[in-house]
Amino acid sequence: MSGSAEAPWFALWSFREDVYLEFQDDGLILRSRWEDVSAPMPGRQVAEALRRMCLGPISLENVITRDADSEELSRILEVVHHLVVRSFGPDPEQALISVAPISPRAVFRRAPLAEDMPLRMSRFAAILPGKRDWRMESPLSLHRVLLHQAGAVALVGALGRPVLPSALSPGERHVAACLVATGMAVQASRVSAQAEFDEDDDSVLVGWNPLDLMFHSRTTLGRHDHDFGATYRLGNRAVEPVVKPPAGDKHIDLPRPRWRELIANDPPLSAVLEAANGGAPDVERVPSIDDLGELLYRTARVRSVTGAADGTSAVATSDRPYRSAGDCYGIEVYVTVDDCTGLPSGVYHYDPLAHRLYRIADRGDELLENARLEANLAAVPPVLITLTARFRRLSWKYNGLSYALVLKDVGAFTQALSLVSTAMGLPACALDCDDVDVSARVLGLDWKIESGVAGLVVGRSGGARPECDETRHPINDAAWPADAIDLIC
Repeated sequence: MSGSAEAPWFALWSFREDVYLEFQDDGLILRSRWEDVSAPMPGRQVAEALRRMCLGPISLENVITRDADSEELSRILEVVHHLVVRSFGPDPEQALISVAPISPRAVFRRAPLAEDMPLRMSRFAAILPGKRDWRMESPLSLHRVLLHQAGAVALVGALGRPVLPSALSPGERHVAACLVATGMAVQASRVSAQAEFDEDDDSVLVGWNPLDLMFHSRTTLGRHDHDFGATYRLGNRAVEPVVKPPAGDKHIDLPRPRWRELIANDPPLSAVLEAANGGAPDVERVPSIDDLGELLYRTARVRSVTGAADGTSAVATSDRPYRSAGDCYGIEVYVTVDDCTGLPSGVYHYDPLAHRLYRIADRGDELLENARLEANLAAVPPVLITLTARFRRLSWKYNGLSYALVLKDVGAFTQALSLVSTAMGLPACALDCDDVDVSARVLGLDWKIESGVAGLVVGRSGGARPECDETRHPINDAAWPADAIDLIC
């Protein structure tokens, strides 16, 4: 750590970088991303201190010399504490650590460390490299901690396991106190055979994986200050076309269903919902090319596009039977065939514009075997539909929530596939996960650009749900799914 045991510890003050101070005739206004805060015009020294805080960290003692000015400044800073960045270190010219609020509800209060209780990093804290500093964030914290020097980063590493405050140097104790105050580090609540930390046994937190909780907090609003929403952060750079170009020239045109036949023969929506989500019987049916053509046409085809009619425009959008955020439609469909009447076995990419399949591989045994295991089947499925995501179709436009939107699009598409296959009397089973390495290798993809996100077994359903017995208690019309299946079949 920088400095000796006797070195003083300096506290510096500044505003967030997005805060703008505006002086008017009747007072001042602090403008920020969250709100505008007005205050009466302060005294000259207080106004100067606020002005300097907009330029970077300052020591208030260098500006404020009178007690009355100090009290006036404290009152103002108490109101705008969620806009104030606190920096600390042994060098007044270069801070060691800074604590920045990332929510208008953020409150930073340092408290003395309990001498007899070990402390460690929170299991929810993450440390990431920034442009100039290392930064720490946690889904449980409303602050961001910036580590400006190697000494602070080294302390974070040392807190990977519990350590008593008495084992830390004075400078390290200052840093540790900041980390505890922000929730980046935690102190044990009791010590028996070993240190025990509340976050390890918290009934609310025990169900959360740290990555899942961070993903949840950063893809929703309220607990961060990252750019969020349709910001078009990439402009038109690296944007993929609305329709993925065909893979080669070997293709098979798929049959198309007829509208009048569909509306004449389709079962009622309520029957489809009950049968699809109520546990279809464990049946097997070898699908045909007509089945596959109808299923994909009803769920995945491009109905229309904006921009270039051939779908090559990067910033164009399309209209398809299932919903997609911003009409971006980054989900791709690949079909692996083991046994499908009228369609040779192999791996195909579906072209939703021309409604045809392009052959990309002769065999997809790894994909089929993984699907068999995932769906708990005795044999590989006749047909596997693999859904992949072209991530940049959404990330070029949306900031902070693009992958969350991908997952929502996948859910909408999977539900559409399940409902239509049920309406067709075609056994199907949705798969919950995908081996991204296997799908990338078989489909010839770079998983960082386009990756498997879901799948659907067609021609075999998953294991049948148990009949009503002593472990299953009917509540609200539990017989409807069976009645719906009888109606459809």
